[in-house]
Amino acid sequence: MAALTEAQMRICAHACITRYERGEGNIATIMESYALNEEEREQVMKIILSKRSDLVAGNVDNSLSTDAPNEQEETVKWYNSIFRKKTV
Repeated sequence: MAALTEAQMRICAHACITRYERGEGNIATIMESYALNEEEREQVMKIILSKRSDLVAGNVDNSLSTDAPNEQEETVKWYNSIFRKKTV
């Protein structure tokens, strides 16, 4: 497989962050789902940590995003309550 460009690694890093924020697992598990060699994995991790400094490199493997409330679910509930038909 051809080496990834810098732009492709940034896209991969942002995808990992998005999946983490959605609660799909920890960063290490998410990164394993991508076909990255060791060098690319390190570079993607650097990009992730530059964007999300709260994910300390030593704690990335054990970090879970399920502790944070899911804002998307709250938004859906709010929209559903707005458009709910009133019963007479």
